[in-house]
Amino acid sequence: MKVVTPKEMTLMDQNTIASGVKSLDLMEKAGSKCTEIIAMDLEKTAQVVVVCGPGNNGGDGEVISRLLFEYGYGVNVFITEPEEKLTKESRINLGLLKERDIPVRFIIQEEDFEEFELILKQTTLIVDAIFGTGLTECEISDKYHRIFDIVNEFSGEIIAIDIPSGLRGDVGLTLGNGIFADQTIVIQNYKTGCLLNDGPDHTGDTMLIDIGIDENSISNNKYYTQESDLSFPKKRKKNTHKYDYGSVVIIAGSKGMSGAGILAVEGALKSGGGLVTCYVPEDIYLPVVARSPVEALIKTYNCNITAENIEKDRKKVILIGPGIGRAKNYSLILEHLLEGELPVVIDADGLHHLGHVIDSLKVSKTPVIITPHFGEFSRLINVPREDILQDPIGYGQKFADEYQVVLVLKGYRTMIFGTNGEIWFNSTGNPGMATGGSGDVLAGMIAGIAGQNIDLFEAAKAGVFYHGKAGDHYASAFGQSTLTARNIVQSLKYVLK
Repeated sequence: MKVVTPKEMTLMDQNTIASGVKSLDLMEKAGSKCTEIIAMDLEKTAQVVVVCGPGNNGGDGEVISRLLFEYGYGVNVFITEPEEKLTKESRINLGLLKERDIPVRFIIQEEDFEEFELILKQTTLIVDAIFGTGLTECEISDKYHRIFDIVNEFSGEIIAIDIPSGLRGDVGLTLGNGIFADQTIVIQNYKTGCLLNDGPDHTGDTMLIDIGIDENSISNNKYYTQESDLSFPKKRKKNTHKYDYGSVVIIAGSKGMSGAGILAVEGALKSGGGLVTCYVPEDIYLPVVARSPVEALIKTYNCNITAENIEKDRKKVILIGPGIGRAKNYSLILEHLLEGELPVVIDADGLHHLGHVIDSLKVSKTPVIITPHFGEFSRLINVPREDILQDPIGYGQKFADEYQVVLVLKGYRTMIFGTNGEIWFNSTGNPGMATGGSGDVLAGMIAGIAGQNIDLFEAAKAGVFYHGKAGDHYASAFGQSTLTARNIVQSLKYVLK
């Protein structure tokens, strides 16, 4: 399933219309599908307010209003601009509302706001069909800020059509204000703005509807990960041994952060790694041995360790970074690893040390995955976080292409950037996973999966997906607030089948 920008969605619409489908028919189909979802949980006595803007998103709202009225619901329609400012399609659907004597009001004058607020007091549900995906960086007027505030104060349910109004459809940032929907009915494809930055908090729960627009009518390399897209796990052959299933080495831990390496080890083992060896500093060897899974090998190292030493250990992939700290100079180890042939996963403090030898990464032929969150990525590329948030896709694509690495840019909807230009938005996970050690488990999982003869990009996609799915499994049973990194590990047995 593809993820599209508003411009790409507009082009898909235009291609569909050019193929012979009328714009009004598309609007009718979108409104009909949305109405089916809205009506699913509505009581017959429900009173609905639909707030429509002047564009085609407002036209969708007008179709929804008419169909809900025909279903027998009480409907009030509020339009935010004078009739002459509406698109052609919206004016046609407004005419159909008038023919059926469905109450239509305009929010223009002060007294219109008073009537709007008065009717909302008797309303069950608000449908937001004001702006849709077309908002960019331009400012919105005070009138709309006021409408958003009134809607957000509403105590009933709010359903947005395609994307909540006030949210930029491209990068998911608000224009100073925006509607917080309980549910968003997304038309045809997820928009990038639904998934980035403020998007997930404003969209609430999402439901996707298909209105027959061909996503392959445009050139696009952004996708929304589904389990069917993954090439892992694979069925195991009977005549195999542990070295066929991910012989992984992990360089992790330091005094005060010994748990990071242990969690990474558990992530690698529970994702199917056949043999996992963890290298730790001598001063934490005993506590790590005492707390690590008995199946793992624990060894000590110093900063003279090289890729050649590790290759003698029959390893297939190396993970460096969880909990190693910043006090010692690990750049030498990284340089050695980047001169080798074994795939390397770089996480956490490993990214800090990578920043000191970033030029080595540029000339390296070693397959690499890096797993920063936005703050770590900001420091790595020396670009303010606020600038990255304005164009996370652009910055991510540029880095993955320039350094030819797989970039896992962590967030609520983690993005996985490939060296071929592909971007995959992860579809699993929940806010309870924002907890210490969660990233260590993820890094271990990615390394554990990559060691099983899985392509690095595919390993990153699968690791992120099942990491989130394990977190969702726990949260569905016990809630998000008690979720810990170890709970993610423990839940893997339920989702990795």
